[in-house]
Amino acid sequence: MNHLKSRAVAAIIRHLRSSPTVESIGVEQYRTLLENSAKVFKIDPDTQISPVSVDHVPGAWITPDKATCDHTILYLHGGGFMGGSINTHKDLGARIAAAAGARLLMPEYRLAPEHPFPAGLTDAVTAYAWLLDHHVSPEHLVVAGDSAGGGLALSLLLKLKEEQIPQPRAAVLISPWTDLACTGDSHARNLGKDPMLSSKLLVSTAAHYADKTQLSHPLVSPIHGDFSGLCPLLIQVGSWEVLMDDSVTLAARAKEAGVEVTLEVWEEMFHVWHYFARYMDPARDAIDAIGEWVRARLKP
Repeated sequence: MNHLKSRAVAAIIRHLRSSPTVESIGVEQYRTLLENSAKVFKIDPDTQISPVSVDHVPGAWITPDKATCDHTILYLHGGGFMGGSINTHKDLGARIAAAAGARLLMPEYRLAPEHPFPAGLTDAVTAYAWLLDHHVSPEHLVVAGDSAGGGLALSLLLKLKEEQIPQPRAAVLISPWTDLACTGDSHARNLGKDPMLSSKLLVSTAAHYADKTQLSHPLVSPIHGDFSGLCPLLIQVGSWEVLMDDSVTLAARAKEAGVEVTLEVWEEMFHVWHYFARYMDPARDAIDAIGEWVRARLKP
């Protein structure tokens, strides 16, 4: 890392380590904290954000100045299934949309603990079907998400397969949480390295989303799914993440099933570092790589 980059990353890591967690302040305060923290991110003024009702699921179109409506990204935000919103993720969504030259639809799927599994997945399927009903071709559609939203995006692909609904052209999974039982070796290997997450936090969060008896269900923990027939996948994960093995194992199993998989492990990066693109070169570089990968698959 160069000096400037190191200083920016170090400052962000210090801030993250000092921030309260949902365990310490509760769900409602955690949500409020996320909403308030989003104020430091200012999106490009030329980016249009338009509210839309997606079959009664609140949502927003995020359309950068040079985006084409020929290509669409359905984006599922992160937040541990308990937090996050259009407001918290509009900067990240706008940057990904701009890099890909596409418009982006972000639904506000229902959150746990008020709405546990399968409510959020049901809303994701609703949003996907709504796009198809509004003449968005699957060939010009990419599904994407980060963290819990990345896992939800993978669950969506499995549900589409189950319901025999056409797959999108491709999917982008950013630091996806695919194993809610938290069995990957990286939980121990990267203990203390990831300032965003801990295994203890993830276990308690999973309990709000699904009953223990459901954690091995492939639509809850999509790492257990049958990946044959799924669309091409781009997976980005940081080498410091406690969830690193969620991505590495997913990539291996998907390749075994015949899926086209691109796995990128970004050295010394933590969970969803993309979120801090305003301040971090590696975050902007990762988003640029997403845009390049998506553009290559959405060519006419």
